[in-house]
Amino acid sequence: MEKYKVSVVVPTYNSGLFLNAFFDSMMYQSIGFENIQVVFVDDNSDDEYTLYLLELFDKNFSNVKSIFLDENNGFPGKGRNIGLDLSDAEYVIFSDHDDTYVPEAFEVMYNAASEKNVDMLITNYYKIFPSERIEVETVFNGENVLVKDINEDTRLFSIDPAIWCKMFRKDFLLGNDIHFLQSMLAEDLYFFIVSLFTSKCTYYLDDFFSYNYNIRNVEGDKSTIHIRNKKYLGKMVEGYYELDKYLIDYNLTEFYAIIFNMHFVYWLTSLVLSDISNNEKLELIKFINPLLKKNVEITPGFNERIYSNLTNPILEDNYNEILKIINSIKRYRGILNRMTDIF
Repeated sequence: MEKYKVSVVVPTYNSGLFLNAFFDSMMYQSIGFENIQVVFVDDNSDDEYTLYLLELFDKNFSNVKSIFLDENNGFPGKGRNIGLDLSDAEYVIFSDHDDTYVPEAFEVMYNAASEKNVDMLITNYYKIFPSERIEVETVFNGENVLVKDINEDTRLFSIDPAIWCKMFRKDFLLGNDIHFLQSMLAEDLYFFIVSLFTSKCTYYLDDFFSYNYNIRNVEGDKSTIHIRNKKYLGKMVEGYYELDKYLIDYNLTEFYAIIFNMHFVYWLTSLVLSDISNNEKLELIKFINPLLKKNVEITPGFNERIYSNLTNPILEDNYNEILKIINSIKRYRGILNRMTDIF
């Protein structure tokens, strides 16, 4: 029998003061802190305060485990997998170290998951900016959905794959050997999509906002979504290839465009907004183009007018033309931004 209702797996790296706010949101959960297990897996931090806090939590709370890796992996997948294997609860959730949960998050999620006997429960979340809190809007418009098979409602593919507002039955994950990709990004997308295809009961609470996602975009303190260097963009593509392989291996390629389209738009936008060199952009374009080609054969222009001119160059493997268009879009966005500042 499981010792706790919910295990929260948290990869950490030089988390510092963020850990205090996160841990407070664990302590004051309405489900009762005694019903929660917290598993920290530290990616070889070199920040003494982070290490001090993790050791302090581990020492003073029997329901907290702090695991310290000997080498830095640089990506969250390994830590999440280790935490999953060490979890002692019926349900498991994977959090980031720099965000928080609303006080009733786990009570609402656990009760709904237990009542519906789900493999995966999904909630909505807040985006937290320095001056405001925004409810994320989805195509569900507050509608809650229960499905036994993903084919019953493929709108679920449009949900943000962010892993921290999703709760999973531990036995479901381990019984189906569902783990995160390691040493690459898009690991949460891969995990979410595999879970959607595998789950025999998924419940989505679009009207419940469980998580406070802190958006940071200042120099030296950027959320992951604002990191746009070559390594980051390349590691995302590696994860996309792994998901593509999964779809091929399990004869699920009919879902390719509905899964990938919005993520390719996000990736292209990140490339447009990046400040990397043209040579680096060319390398990334050549790397991702086979995947983009499969998408535009189904969805020309990605259903995004600003990227419609990319369709033919992608199909023709005309990498220099793709780069030219990407750079022209960046200049266009820059002009618009300057006009907005003026007017």
